[in-house]
Amino acid sequence: MRDGVQQEGASLVALRGVSKRHGLVQVLHEIDLDLRAGEIVAVLGPVGAGKSTLFRAINGVERIDSGSISVEGRKLLPRRRWLPGRYRPAPGPGELFAYRTVLQNVTLGQAWLRRLTQAEATRRAQGLLEQVGAGDCAASYPWELTSGERQLVSIARALAANPRLLLLDEPCGPGAPTVLRGLAADGMAALLATSDPAFARAAADRILFMAGGRIIERATPEEFFTTPRTARARDFLAGGASGGAQR
Repeated sequence: MRDGVQQEGASLVALRGVSKRHGLVQVLHEIDLDLRAGEIVAVLGPVGAGKSTLFRAINGVERIDSGSISVEGRKLLPRRRWLPGRYRPAPGPGELFAYRTVLQNVTLGQAWLRRLTQAEATRRAQGLLEQVGAGDCAASYPWELTSGERQLVSIARALAANPRLLLLDEPCGPGAPTVLRGLAADGMAALLATSDPAFARAAADRILFMAGGRIIERATPEEFFTTPRTARARDFLAGGASGGAQR
């Protein structure tokens, strides 16, 4: 183990030396990251730190310039970097179908499970909504929900595909940390990109603090929030971080 990074053989997802440049701007600098089954890791940092670019790279939407991304020890091919189905990210709250009910959105999320009848898919979707605490939202439309409720519905829709990993970019809502911890107890992993210290502290097992396209601190929530090691982290927690130009 080095600087809090677990050995790759124990990792569900592992990044080694991942770098990305947008024009003259180095957006990601030699990122190492590991995530194990049943673990919740928060990539915390100010807006512009490079968190969303990092998540797009993990999901294959953003081609990286160098480094490697591995899933269960298998490196993803450079020309086919998207994650296998079991690892796809949860749809963002804005990606829900606006003019389908919440129940219909979640039911559609399991459309690939061909062996299910429509009635079975609907019952399973309702069960997933109950599991994340959004059962009362089933008949509502996404535009009628609060941002926190939409986040829970997005998690339920992601769960419909039986994933092993959730990627959540800027999750929100007071109920989400409890839901994520319950899923982690069942063996699911979650990687969170957030600029909200309170959410990261409530949800994560480990904090990776990111600024200027680099991960500059790795710690438990207890360590990070009580004794941050760098001036950037201390400024961020005090509300004064600027974070750089990365997106």
